[in-house]
Amino acid sequence: MFLGFDPEKFRKEKEKEINTTYGAMRKRSFKFLFLNVLIVLAVFSFLFFVRNVSPQTYSNIVDALQLTIEIPKLEYTAPEKIGARVYIVNTKRTEKNFVISEFYFKIYSESKTLYEFTYPNAVQGSVDARGRKLVFNLEENVFLANLPSGTYTIYSKCKINGKPAEISRTFTYKEEIYYGIFSEPYYLVGEEFKPSVYIINRTTQLQNISLSKIVWNYLGKEVQQVVKEEVKLYPGESHIFKSSVNIKAEKEGLMEVAVKLYFNDGTIKEFKSAIPITKEPEPAPREIDFNIETEDLVVVGKTPVIKVYLTNKINKERFIKVDKMQFSIAKIGYNFEISNRRFYCLPFGRTFVGTLERLAFAEPGVYDLIVTFSSGKSKIEKKIPIAVAK
Repeated sequence: MFLGFDPEKFRKEKEKEINTTYGAMRKRSFKFLFLNVLIVLAVFSFLFFVRNVSPQTYSNIVDALQLTIEIPKLEYTAPEKIGARVYIVNTKRTEKNFVISEFYFKIYSESKTLYEFTYPNAVQGSVDARGRKLVFNLEENVFLANLPSGTYTIYSKCKINGKPAEISRTFTYKEEIYYGIFSEPYYLVGEEFKPSVYIINRTTQLQNISLSKIVWNYLGKEVQQVVKEEVKLYPGESHIFKSSVNIKAEKEGLMEVAVKLYFNDGTIKEFKSAIPITKEPEPAPREIDFNIETEDLVVVGKTPVIKVYLTNKINKERFIKVDKMQFSIAKIGYNFEISNRRFYCLPFGRTFVGTLERLAFAEPGVYDLIVTFSSGKSKIEKKIPIAVAK
């Protein structure tokens, strides 16, 4: 032992030194943590601000009012029709009156202007608190489709209460020839089926499709089908090449089917599809729901495009065979049905059922669409309201 050394005193001094040092470090850590939290909040606030007031979404604010351009999608594929609407938006919690004048709307690309609309006269109106009002609907004025591939800009400007406001948005339009395998949504073990190849012309030009053969590959087997068929497909048209190949669903699971198309010009196109196989469909399906979507507002005198979807409410894939599904609107005497259909549903997924046909409304109001679903021992009924405007 060294002379004058006190172990107890030394221990206490070291503990004090350690506590002082790590206490300071903890304080600095809390300061840095607090600073980092502030930075993260600032970044999120900035992103929120940019997202909500970006020129791509909203115009500059004029007397608490803004312009906004609403488009159904940011990417279109030929021959889809372009849709766009201009709204005036009230940012305040009270109703606002407005006067719009010198309204201008344009769709253009780098090479040319596709469409222009001008309305110089003043229009008066009001918009509800935190609400919006339609100013311009492209689809009511012109049919725009089959555009050349590229990026397009939608631009609109006007004066709101005598002050200028302007806004722009961009979208892309592409062309492609789409290939796929046509089959039932699922098959049962032991079933034999003949898948087909379908081709869709999603371009702006007439396409000449000239096939020499199709080679099918499934379960390690390769089968060649001589085709020697030529078809002309106009924009938006499709064609199915029927198969002469029988495929047997041998076991449960996903059966991968691959296809090679050999064209007369020497090119080859290859693609695959996974086809679900099950032992049997559900005997009494439950835990499912139905909902609808519309491509546009449902209005009097215009044929609506109402799509119906089946929703799987559980975390399990489903194999459902529909005996009959009826759609009725008693108020107008409407009835439509489908029968003997198969639906494959992903866990918590949504499956397209179909589009309501031969439907029209003569008067505005709210109509109840009754969906009646029958499958095996199960019967489900769902009421869905449809709002119809003038």
